[in-house]
Amino acid sequence: MDAIDKKILSLLGQNARIPLKKIAEQVFLSPPAVSARIERMESSGIITGYRVTVAQEKLGYHITAFVNVVLPPERQEDFYACVRSCPGVVECYHVAGAFSMLLKVCFPDTQQLDAFVARVQKFGKTQTQIVFSEVMGHREPGLE
Repeated sequence: MDAIDKKILSLLGQNARIPLKKIAEQVFLSPPAVSARIERMESSGIITGYRVTVAQEKLGYHITAFVNVVLPPERQEDFYACVRSCPGVVECYHVAGAFSMLLKVCFPDTQQLDAFVARVQKFGKTQTQIVFSEVMGHREPGLE
């Protein structure tokens, strides 16, 4: 991967629907050359997909929280099935430290968050942090 590939990734990271012609103008290549580079990055697994970013609040999800869970190893598969079945869970990580799982969740209100936490507490101790504001949203590492 060279500097041109990184620039292409950066442009796609800002707007995955940017036309090839605009990318080509920014990196001083022809649109077919840009297309070939993108296809190469897709086939090599550097680009793994394209996603839409939504305004959660406009969809009625006003509460974002992080839920830490202490999960006994023997409950892992049941826990994974539980979080996969809940549309409010947007991210789930197995982590090191005092807690073994970290969930990012979004719900319309605190009552639904509370019901979810009660459901998860059946697996182990939890700690919940409600987000007041987002300082910086998701970004891919290494992209300018």
